[in-house]
Amino acid sequence: MAGAPGALGAADPGITVEGELQGIHWHESGKQHYYAYVDSHGVRRECKSSDGGAEGAEITYDPVNPDTAVVGHRTTGWIVFGAVLILLSGSVLLAGVAFGVVALVI
Repeated sequence: MAGAPGALGAADPGITVEGELQGIHWHESGKQHYYAYVDSHGVRRECKSSDGGAEGAEITYDPVNPDTAVVGHRTTGWIVFGAVLILLSGSVLLAGVAFGVVALVI
């Protein structure tokens, strides 16, 4: 149960799965987040990391040594959120321009 960044080699990026936060514990070294995930063989595993804290996180593990896992961040959700925010902002801006044009014409 390792959580050190760079634990997986650059040549083998590993398998990334969704993990769920199981709990947070305080140790002498600081706060540890415990995540559970299911590997490619259907085995439930746990890993810990000082990074994280979200209810869900991306867990990348080495299929040869599944106990070597790294907790990542959920970047996909933030990318989707950003895209939706940009689209909504653009729609509001376009609507404002349309109302301005209509006001000038009338």
